[in-house]
Amino acid sequence: MSKSVTIYNGTFRKLNGQTREMRFIRRQDIPSSLINESTIRNLEGKTGSEVVYDVDARGFRQFNWNTVEGQVTETSSTFSF
Repeated sequence: MSKSVTIYNGTFRKLNGQTREMRFIRRQDIPSSLINESTIRNLEGKTGSEVVYDVDARGFRQFNWNTVEGQVTETSSTFSF
């Protein structure tokens, strides 16, 4: 299933101190058929973190907005889920 979405690209500092660059799609752009509420609940809970869909890993991950380094950019694209 292809969909026109906004893909974000940002870098944040993980809890272990390492930086992580991620290209991701925010939840509002993810087809509802892909959202498993129990998976989302297991990933939620950290302050400042948002459950997102990692474009490169092709799965749900957390992006920590509290430890962003630099700017988070966005581009419009068609993505196949």
